[in-house]
Amino acid sequence: MNAHNDFFSKHIKSVILCSLALLIISCGQDGQDGAQGPAGEPGPQGPSTPPVITEPATLLTVSINKVEINSAPIVYFSVSDQNGQPYTTLTAPRFSLAKLIPGTKGNSDAWQSYINTIENADGNGPGTTPKIQATQDREGTLVNNDDGSYRYTFAHDITQISSPQIVSYQPELTHRLAVQISGNDQPTTNASYTWRPLDQATTGILTHDLVTTENCNACHGGLALHGGGRINTQLCVTCHNPGSTDANSNNSLDFKVMIHKIHRGVSLPSVIAGEEYAIWGFRDRKHDYSEVTLPMDIRNCNKCHNSDDPLTPDAIKWQTTPTIEACGSCHDDINFALGKDGGHPGGVMIDNSECSVCHRTGGFVGSIADSHQIDSQIASNKFQFNILSVTHTQANELPEITFSITNPENNNKSYDILNDSEFKAEGGASRIAIDLAWSTTDYNNENSGSLVSRAVSLNPLTTAIDNADGSFTVTSNVAIPQNQTGSGAVALEGHPAVDLDGDGVYSDRVPVKSEVAYFAITDDQPVARREIVTIEKCQACHVNLSLHGANRNDNTQLCAMCHNPNATDITKRSPASADGLKERSIDFKRLIHSIHASEMRTEPFIVYGFGGSEHNFSHVTFPGKLNNCQTCHVNDSYRLPLDVSVQGSTIDTGISLTDRLDDIKITPTAAVCSSCHDDYLSKAHMIQNGGASFNTSQSAIDSHDVVETCIFCHGPDGIKSVNAAHGIE
Repeated sequence: MNAHNDFFSKHIKSVILCSLALLIISCGQDGQDGAQGPAGEPGPQGPSTPPVITEPATLLTVSINKVEINSAPIVYFSVSDQNGQPYTTLTAPRFSLAKLIPGTKGNSDAWQSYINTIENADGNGPGTTPKIQATQDREGTLVNNDDGSYRYTFAHDITQISSPQIVSYQPELTHRLAVQISGNDQPTTNASYTWRPLDQATTGILTHDLVTTENCNACHGGLALHGGGRINTQLCVTCHNPGSTDANSNNSLDFKVMIHKIHRGVSLPSVIAGEEYAIWGFRDRKHDYSEVTLPMDIRNCNKCHNSDDPLTPDAIKWQTTPTIEACGSCHDDINFALGKDGGHPGGVMIDNSECSVCHRTGGFVGSIADSHQIDSQIASNKFQFNILSVTHTQANELPEITFSITNPENNNKSYDILNDSEFKAEGGASRIAIDLAWSTTDYNNENSGSLVSRAVSLNPLTTAIDNADGSFTVTSNVAIPQNQTGSGAVALEGHPAVDLDGDGVYSDRVPVKSEVAYFAITDDQPVARREIVTIEKCQACHVNLSLHGANRNDNTQLCAMCHNPNATDITKRSPASADGLKERSIDFKRLIHSIHASEMRTEPFIVYGFGGSEHNFSHVTFPGKLNNCQTCHVNDSYRLPLDVSVQGSTIDTGISLTDRLDDIKITPTAAVCSSCHDDYLSKAHMIQNGGASFNTSQSAIDSHDVVETCIFCHGPDGIKSVNAAHGIE
């Protein structure tokens, strides 16, 4: 602006200010106010301002926007709550940072933490020397911008790491930053950011994603480790990498080694030989994994490493990159450095450079996948059980069941069960059975001709009639009882035999999925038994549920036919039973709850089975959240009230094993609840507050002489519903 214009601008401003001053003076120049004018008409009601509603944060979402690394890393991130609103009260976040070192000379790719510390052995375990452990950065500077955005500057300059080991900064490699938010009344949250610092690329970079948290939680229900603050595997691997070791046990904390060994647990060769597998954690707390029992065959590697999941593009690496560390974690009785003398037939191996020479497709010992395949499960794909019809199912009639067994891998060609080798093997290798049970409202199997309410069992391998069309018909030797109503169930179960080792002997049992169908007795149409659980829920942990010598497979509706409210193990026990009991209920609702809750029960749960075999489930540790009934149940079947058809569970069969009238029962709701809550105080509560009985009869339950009132407190509208009592959202 030139001098002339500057003068003009100042002059105009002066004129305006003077005019305003004169106006103000003239409004009250005589020093007196004028008279008040009349009140105007009231104006329309203005819009009301809604009250600001705030609610506690129950879920946090973290967005990592940028990471700068020139010295100490600087993380720019934002946090929002379950409503998408900025979360402005974040405190004490923790950060970890690792680089992904590409595998060479047969080694797998591996994360290496930049931030490490020294753990000293303190005499709690066999370890005697200090070890390096990865750790988190938590002493840095957090800047809160009060709008949900934050800046965190590390306390460690990762470009200059020289202690306790040198970790060079390599911006050309893939890096992962992970954040943990927990404690201080904050919802526990983990988040991660994977990128290449050199060019800030997040795609087209080397990755090492072999498992997902969701896959882990299929069994675990919600990973919550290290005090509950670490819940995501992408965070886990940033610390649990090959450089980390527990000083007290000398055991590696490398994720692939530790997780494999934990899951094999009681079946580790070292544990079988009498050693223990333990790790000492925070404040030197011992975690002994020697009794962990995996509820599936350990060779189901795809259960964790799902190569079909787009979130785990590197899951296939368990098959393509065999290493001493990964293989030796499960096969921990092998000393690769000693070769054949150490249990490794392939000779001395001091590194991973030659592992894939033999362990590959076309290699000397075949591929890793071939070495881990479960041959009996693969063979089961060649068999399918089919129930085609059930006739003559009214009172006093002998049911006729027509069925076939076909090969889905050969155009559903039917097997000849009377002549094919798969069904003629001796020594019990071949067994097929057809079972009949009634009524589907709640099985009691009255007048089935068997003790303690077992289903009718027929052997088609000796009694079937060939229909000359690929199907066979079996006629029951037990008639439908005179007074039976409702509907019944028929099952086709068992196992053919195959020759897995090629020696010409059909001796290997194949666990074929059992089949269940329903038939009407007095109903107009067959009525299926209510669905309480599904096999898909069971398979989340068990993968292939095969029980009773591979006879009953992958069908929970079959289980309920024999494991009914009247059933006990009395016929399998001897007077010298381990728990001193005359018998124990094997009712499905008591049996399954008791097995899965063994860790919390006050009394050991022992059941006797085929040939008087003892099954002590005291060692069972449930991997998920035991209080989450939805892990197994469907259709809200865990809620009160129970279906009116649910019978009480027999705990004493009385004098007669065939007469149900003298059975001593536990009322239905108490039968369920006391299978987990078996302590005396819980039972007293059930009796005193819920009308439950541990000494009644089914007739008293049916006539309402004994009535449970649990629903008043534990029903959906009660003061402590089942959901509330179990913390189910």
